[in-house]
Amino acid sequence: MAKKIEQVERLHASPVSLHNDETVEAMTVTPERRAAWPPPPRPRWRRSRLSLVARISTLVLALLLVISGLIFIIYTATTDYHGALRAVATGEVQATRNVIGTAQAQQQATTQALSTAQAYINATATAQTAQGVQATASIDGATATATTLATLLTQATGKTPTLDDSLADNSGSGKWDQGTTINTSVASTGCVFKSSTYHVSEAQQGFLQPCIAENTTFSNFVYQVQVTLDQGDQAQVGMLFQVDSTNKAYYFFSIGSDGSYKLALYNSSDQVNNLSSGTSPAITTGLGQSNQLSILAKNGSYYLYANGQYLTTVTNTSLSSGKIGLAVVNQNTPVDAEFSNAQVWNL
Repeated sequence: MAKKIEQVERLHASPVSLHNDETVEAMTVTPERRAAWPPPPRPRWRRSRLSLVARISTLVLALLLVISGLIFIIYTATTDYHGALRAVATGEVQATRNVIGTAQAQQQATTQALSTAQAYINATATAQTAQGVQATASIDGATATATTLATLLTQATGKTPTLDDSLADNSGSGKWDQGTTINTSVASTGCVFKSSTYHVSEAQQGFLQPCIAENTTFSNFVYQVQVTLDQGDQAQVGMLFQVDSTNKAYYFFSIGSDGSYKLALYNSSDQVNNLSSGTSPAITTGLGQSNQLSILAKNGSYYLYANGQYLTTVTNTSLSSGKIGLAVVNQNTPVDAEFSNAQVWNL
């Protein structure tokens, strides 16, 4: 019996009508597909051209952004650097201008001061050569250097003095006070011509002894005298001026053996107003040392000098004219001073 190899068939049922009215499913055989080997290659996925262009555009845009950022950073840094340089340069220029301006101002002020001082000197020299013209026209309203004021004193005293008294005796025109109230072997108080000089002394501590030239009256003037302190610890010795008719109100310009100086106003009520005080190397210190004192009075301004060197200026209008004199003050121990060569120049 022949054998036939039957393939397994997939049966699909479909209804079949039979004569005996029974429904029988008819089997339809569908042959099975065999798997192909080797399997066919898988089709490659192709990138679209649009996607590639987008990537390139994105890359270019990112690169441009990076470059733009770098350019901005460089520009900002450069701008700040140049701004800083300009600020530094501007500051240096301004500082230089300030220095130059200050130097110019100082030079201008110095030049003006020197010109003013020279004008004062020239005016004084011109006044000295004119007939009857006083040598202190340059003093009015002047603020000059000590050197200029010392020069003015020299020029003002270069002419013939109105009063010239050696103080060797009382034969001059001044008619100085004479007499003593205390006269012991230890100390004395009073005004005495002795050994060709005029001695003023005070024995009582805390007192001033004035000695007045009764036959004098001056207003604007230069008054000068030589003084030597012979005795007296911490004593004050000097010159009186603008003494009133009662001999109780006056200005007192004094020095001490320690190099100090003072200008004081004494009034008729025995009150003392210290107007100015200080020390100066121009004053020769110690007992037995000679100093030349000078006062230049002009319209209420008083210029003080020691040994021809300017000390200070004081303005006071309490007294405008009066007599001249000499005085000492006993600060601690009895004091004695000798005076010589009293001179006055009217201005």
